[in-house]
Amino acid sequence: MPSSIKFTEDIEVRERRVRRAKHLRLSIDASGRVLLTRPFWVSKKAALNFLEEKRTWLEDRWRELSLRPESNFRRGGRAEYLRDKEATRVLVTERLNYFNQFYNYKINRIAIRDQRTRWGSCSKNGGLNFNYRLLHLPPELSDYVILHELCHLGELNHSPAFWDLMKKVMPDYLKRRQVLRKG
Repeated sequence: MPSSIKFTEDIEVRERRVRRAKHLRLSIDASGRVLLTRPFWVSKKAALNFLEEKRTWLEDRWRELSLRPESNFRRGGRAEYLRDKEATRVLVTERLNYFNQFYNYKINRIAIRDQRTRWGSCSKNGGLNFNYRLLHLPPELSDYVILHELCHLGELNHSPAFWDLMKKVMPDYLKRRQVLRKG
């Protein structure tokens, strides 16, 4: 069960101890919660030292997050997921069909999920997973995510060959990627 560390006046860090973790890890989720993952072999003192080393980074990210009007990756509830799931499936299927005319990849499965931190993912079996929140993105950003996952059917990595596949249909993919990452 996570414990909490009051790091600054505004920032509370939730600490989670994980047996399989190999390194200390600090992350901030879309809603602004800060999580420190600590392996069992790392002492509390070492974890606090790690936090202190990351103070500037953490405060900068926290400030950046608080200045955003609203993240594209806002958290909805179960009702929103159930309401938007089929509309997202229609959007994703239409756009996949459009983009796939340039590649002709075999898509084994399309799943619409309520994912916390990912817009989409691709399995080596040819399954594509998409976050239902794609429906709430501007079309140029949802197209980026959909094309990105489709291109993983050709290249299951982010090698130069993968980015060449993206560029083939979406020459401005880098600009869209930056906008999506800024939230």
